[in-house]
Amino acid sequence: MLKSIPDSEYFDRVKRLQKRMEEEDLDAVLCYGDEGLCHNLRYLTKYWPLFEVGGVLVGRTGNPLVLIGGEAPEFGAQTPFGMDSVRGCSDFGHTSGTVHDWIGVKYYSLKELFHQVTDGKGVKRLGVGDYAITPHRLYKKMEEACLPGGQLIDCGDILVDLRMNKTPAEIEMVRQACLTSEKAFDNVLGRINPDMTEYELEGVLADELYKNGGEGPSFPILCYSGYRSRSGIGRSTHNKLGRNNLINIDIGCHYSGYASAYGRPIIFGKMPDSMKREIDFMLELHEKLICQWIKPGLTSEEIYQMYYNYFVDHGFGPPPASASHGIGVFEGEPPTFRFNTPSLLKPGMTIAGDHFFRSKEYGFRFEDCYVITETGSEIFTRSHWEYIEL
Repeated sequence: MLKSIPDSEYFDRVKRLQKRMEEEDLDAVLCYGDEGLCHNLRYLTKYWPLFEVGGVLVGRTGNPLVLIGGEAPEFGAQTPFGMDSVRGCSDFGHTSGTVHDWIGVKYYSLKELFHQVTDGKGVKRLGVGDYAITPHRLYKKMEEACLPGGQLIDCGDILVDLRMNKTPAEIEMVRQACLTSEKAFDNVLGRINPDMTEYELEGVLADELYKNGGEGPSFPILCYSGYRSRSGIGRSTHNKLGRNNLINIDIGCHYSGYASAYGRPIIFGKMPDSMKREIDFMLELHEKLICQWIKPGLTSEEIYQMYYNYFVDHGFGPPPASASHGIGVFEGEPPTFRFNTPSLLKPGMTIAGDHFFRSKEYGFRFEDCYVITETGSEIFTRSHWEYIEL
């Protein structure tokens, strides 16, 4: 069983990006990342910043430069490109403020780095891979480092397109992350009771994710009960889970840097018939979308239209959320299944079937991940498509 992405894939990703850079006439691409938002940085280099912010600078040829603040060059070197690609940069540092004085670390300005990746020519057209989250101060420094009359160009779509189309190794990492999450959920059912608080349940879920090979949650663990479950997302409280309260659980972990998601509603007690009818409706829709409707060549918007119509035709009105989203290094990547954001569905895309229902008293979701195949889809997890009464 493959347990990690081969180093060779990171070199290949950079080459594929460089090909697109040539097509778009970009001299270099810079991607920004911090501890919470580092999708393109992690995708291209495997580097996941901690305390500091980080970046990756890619020229049209050669290996990328991993940009760090300077506290731990050896940490920044834990990528397939090694220490030779690490650069302390005076425009990166701790998220709490600028720190430029780590002993023994050589710092480079962005202008110097731009010359390094262009063989001394400098950058006229700079692609910005993370335009929406790049801090304003860093953006201004990037402008100043370009040649006179230089342009900063949002090239996020190029990175999104690369990340959406998965290799077999990437698909396997998502699959293993999903199986890990499924096993953790199974094990939790035998460990919890209604006198636990939501925080306690969150802790037990995290414990099982780590025990079963996960690298930590891929998103904040969702476990809340009763009326608060209507919100779809939320954070735990010290409230007890209680009896006869619907409890919404949604968990996921990273496996070799790739995310998973697995969601189920549970209850301590017996579900009322009205609740069972709603769960039956969502399970039927969940299965139809993942196992019947998904086909390469359709768009995500076309699938959402089917999902929307199914809700309305069954008397539940417009659905309260979208009808799936991509999953990879991040839980919540493109493509998005909703109106006005059509993406062509292709074999190799990994998707989280994230399907949420809201009633007057509670809300719940079923969530399973799948990969689009040449003819339809292959689902990674399918346990507990049932009433879970404890």
